[in-house]
Parts: sequence; C-alpha cells; structure tokens
Amino acid sequence: MAETVRKIDIDEIEKRLLNIKFAPSPINFEKIKQNYTREIGTDRVILKLKASRDIGLGHLSRMITLGWILKDAKADVVFAINDFEYAKERLNKEGFRFEINRFDSDEAFVDDLVEKYKPDVIVVDEKRAYNISDVKRWQEFARFVSLDFIGEGYEICDRIIIPNAHFEPKKHSTFNNIVWGWGWVLINKEVFKLKPKSALPKEIGKIVITTGGSDPSGMLFKFLDWLKGCKREVLVLIGEAFKHKERLRSLNLPDNFKILPYSPNMLLEGDLALATFGVTVYELIYLNIPFICVGHTEENKTGCRTLKNRCRLIINDE
Repeated sequence: MAETVRKIDIDEIEKRLLNIKFAPSPINFEKIKQNYTREIGTDRVILKLKASRDIGLGHLSRMITLGWILKDAKADVVFAINDFEYAKERLNKEGFRFEINRFDSDEAFVDDLVEKYKPDVIVVDEKRAYNISDVKRWQEFARFVSLDFIGEGYEICDRIIIPNAHFEPKKHSTFNNIVWGWGWVLINKEVFKLKPKSALPKEIGKIVITTGGSDPSGMLFKFLDWLKGCKREVLVLIGEAFKHKERLRSLNLPDNFKILPYSPNMLLEGDLALATFGVTVYELIYLNIPFICVGHTEENKTGCRTLKNRCRLIINDE
C-alpha cells in the first residue's frame, strides 16, 4: 500500500468525506475494561514486553493501558521489560513496579519472575514464540496469556488475546483459545480520556501526521513527500523516541508545516490524519478522525487492508 500512494489529493478526499455516514466509534472503553478484568483477573499479574527505538513503543503503550485497567481492579501488577531507558522512565512516571531482564535469555528471566513473584497470570506481548515445553512449565504455576501473537503450538496457551479488529480468525481455525475484536482494543490510556469528535469534517483545514513513538522505518519522510505543495496547515507530531531527529531538522519545510511534540490531544486538531499502521490507527478510530494509514511491513499492509473493510474512517485506496 505504501508504494501505491504518491500524491494526496485533499480536494478529492473532502468530496469523499461528504459521502461517508458518520457513526459513533465502535471502541467502548467500559466494555474493554470489563473484558480484560474478567479474562486476566485481579490477582498478581506479570506483564512482559519488549520496546525499543527499532521495535517501537506500541507494545509499551498498550501494556501500560492494560496495567492501569488491572490496577484499577485492584490487581497486583509487575512489568517485566528489556533494558530500555525510555521504558524505565515511562514506567517510573506511571508508578508501576518493574523488573529488567539481566539474564542471558528471556526464558531464564521468566523463570526468575515466577519464583520471585509467584504470579497468577503471565501476559506476554512480544513478537516471538516461546518453546512449548517452557510454556507448559510456567503453566504449572500461572496462567499463560499471549497478547497479539500466535506462535507454533500456542493452542496450549490459556488465552490468546488479539487487541485489534483486523484479525482474521479463519487463518487459525484449529485454535479455540483466541479472543479479538473492538472489545479488546488497547490504546494509549490518555486517548481514552479525550472526547471523540461528534461529526466528520465538511472540509479539511488541518492535517496531522503521526508515525508512532519512534518511527523505525522513517515513514514520516514519505508522508512529507506525498504532501509536497499542500497549502493546508500540516501538524507533524513527533514521538518522544523518534529515531530521525537530525534528518528532520535538515529539512526546509514550508511555513504551513509545523513540527510539534506528539500529545494525544493534538490528534483532535486534525480534520484528516496520516498514520502508520499500528496502535495509532485505533486511537484515530476511537476519536472519530478520518485517516490515511500505511503499513511499513507486509504484515501491517495486510492488516490495513483488512481493517479498511471494517472501518469507514480509513479513506486511502489500494
């Protein structure tokens, strides 16, 4: 999909928006809280994830939201992370306890966590498959929940939670432990505090660009190329761990392009958004902001195409 979009015709998008019937966001935070509290419980929970400037910050952001859901339900939550400074600072700021992996392997790290904390549930949000023998060993002490990942043999997981609405269950017909859909979407908790828009724009005055916390692939620069010559106000929102600050500073952008630090409320400034596929697109769906989304990997491109059939707010073409 990224390769097919070369120039964005804002006038054409305005015309198309007039033909889209507005509907309230399908993302309901109260329903999401109920689902996760019921599924994971309110005892001792380990939330294990990885985040970095290369991996991105989406795993961290949604697990913090999950942490707050469980904490509000009186669960005892401990995060387990790789040694990444931004993640440590963020978790400290949020007031969560966390352990840093000082072991030679993730498996040894989990073994230590099980022995130290004796958790009732282990939730893992990582794009990697753990050996089934390890999973079974941990299940002697705790329920094992995989978030947003289905590995080989993961039929044995106590639960697989897919926190999105672009999942295709027919690809995993042998599994009976998967839940997914709008009622499981996890986004930045600060976005949930905002009031979604109550109507679609009649015209596009402002455009926001958001490419996640770190933008590993540098998609921002493609978006800027696609908007060359655009006369609308363009708000370029830069994440805290953005990888390409020097390159961005070297650009000579026109006066109507404004570079700003990312904050959730700035999304509401846009009549249209350009976003990389990931957690951010669900934040835009929650806020009822129409957007063009682009996947920077084949997996993300497939997810974007699938979600487009389930959400009217995605207005880009194949």
